[in-house]
Amino acid sequence: MVHIPAPPPPRRPKPIFKTIRTGAFLVRLFDPTTSFGQTALTFRRFGPLRRFDHQEPHAGQPASDPDRGIYYAAQTLSGCIVEVFGDTGLIACGEWHIARVWLVRPLTLLNISGRGAMRAGSVAALSKVPDHAVAQQWSRHFYEQPEYSQCDGIYYSNAHNDGPAFALYERAEDALDCPPGSVVRLDDPALRGELLRVAKLNHLICLP
Repeated sequence: MVHIPAPPPPRRPKPIFKTIRTGAFLVRLFDPTTSFGQTALTFRRFGPLRRFDHQEPHAGQPASDPDRGIYYAAQTLSGCIVEVFGDTGLIACGEWHIARVWLVRPLTLLNISGRGAMRAGSVAALSKVPDHAVAQQWSRHFYEQPEYSQCDGIYYSNAHNDGPAFALYERAEDALDCPPGSVVRLDDPALRGELLRVAKLNHLICLP
């Protein structure tokens, strides 16, 4: 297994940035019934919990951090589905909603997919390492250090099928818009065919 050292990197980074243009859209899967009160545009300010959360833990535990919010999205519905349901292999719609979120300004993202990870000072396995604490350390480093040009977030390949994924910092809040009609329930009958297609492509089971 490749070794993933903690930051800072031993050599000066030469990061690669990816620009997502104005007018492009992201796909966001969220459950509004969670304790975090998620919506299509909410940045979670409690953490760290997930892979690239950049909140500072308190006494080693997740806590509220009003200054640091994180937002996960993907390029496609498939990318969202595998990240949320890939570990269990079962797509359970429950109260999940899917949102199509538009960019009202460009996003500048640190690219850590492929060789971009080594150029940033780490390795590509950072996006797949089971110990999220390691990736969280790196995310805080990317967020805080001037070498990364105050990026809006991270562009990476997800751990389940290498699909494009986004972890946005609260700096990107003003870049996102979700017009009326851009949110539907995951169990919407109109979405069922696409959901079954995604399940088949990724060897998942879609529950009734």
